[in-house]
Amino acid sequence: MKVFTILLLIFFCGSSNVWSSSKYEKLEERIRVLEKRKTDSKPNISSTATGLSNRFNPALSVNGLFLGTYNDEGNYDSSKEVRTGVKIQELEIRMAAYVDTFLRADITLAFEGTSNFEVEEAIAEALLSKNLSFRAGKFLTPFGKHNQLHTHAYPFIDLPVVSEEILGEEGLNEIGVGASYFLPTNWFSEITFQVLEGANTNQFNGPAGSDFAYLIRQNNLWDLNEETTMELGASYVTGKNSLSPPSSFDNKTQLLGADLTFKWKPTGREAYKTWIWQTEFIGSFREQTQEGWYTSLQHQFAKTWWVQGRYSGYTIPNGINKEDKNQWSALLAWVPSEFSAVRLQYNHLNQATADENQVLLQLNFTLGSHPAHKY
Repeated sequence: MKVFTILLLIFFCGSSNVWSSSKYEKLEERIRVLEKRKTDSKPNISSTATGLSNRFNPALSVNGLFLGTYNDEGNYDSSKEVRTGVKIQELEIRMAAYVDTFLRADITLAFEGTSNFEVEEAIAEALLSKNLSFRAGKFLTPFGKHNQLHTHAYPFIDLPVVSEEILGEEGLNEIGVGASYFLPTNWFSEITFQVLEGANTNQFNGPAGSDFAYLIRQNNLWDLNEETTMELGASYVTGKNSLSPPSSFDNKTQLLGADLTFKWKPTGREAYKTWIWQTEFIGSFREQTQEGWYTSLQHQFAKTWWVQGRYSGYTIPNGINKEDKNQWSALLAWVPSEFSAVRLQYNHLNQATADENQVLLQLNFTLGSHPAHKY
């Protein structure tokens, strides 16, 4: 490379073919200085444009969600989540960095509205071997597909009805430790085991400090061809709840989940066309059974435009609290870049009290670098 650079400089810098030895030595010294300066300026970790830290500073991003809502029912109920009005849906600050050659850290701070603050995630991760990784902290557990997403990464503006009813608005977000192992198969296959605090008030929240919850997930991904992938996952969580006396068998909750996702992107037109079909089932089995599912279809029909549809159903099939509700959703999104989106969504919610028609308009933007979203 050095010889090639010298020859170029000789060719372009003068018409004379005779160079003195002193000029050659000065040119060679100049090239050595430039090469050293280039080497010294390289960070020991990749650029923050990739969502990782540079030598001293973590990758930092701020995500903002502004939401305008219309609802034709229940606007005088202050406890109701979806009411006519305008609000800051969420502000999220995220920092990601390599602590050293062993650990990587990821911290997400969330502000719901303008006052409610929480540590949404605080994770330390280590790659113990080529196939084995470890994590500890507070994190969105890998129970199914949707539960792993931050609010700004939701495919739709709101949660599916089944996710909100069974797992709650915050989802299965727990303090815990866990390990993931890539199985030696010809396709992507990962198994995850985690020990969780079991603090989710909808499903666990056992009375004793030792009432942990235990999660296992097996996830597979196949390339069906150059344009299509299929992902299939199964999840199971068990732990104690606070519904019955500690000595009762009924104080145990078991969560089951299954998810299936197909993605299609045509070769050569990946930035202009996409189809994503995703279906997920969630069941909670304890003294009161809850279950439901959603299915959604997303279509990118132009470089900056998406159209989407979703059905979500939820039921308590038996008992005095028997319930049945479902929701139909349609969404149109303008996405000028990976850093911003304007989304318009319509919901029709069928429930026992009264049907609701909802219109949601959201502005979603990101400042700074950001780690990649879940595939």
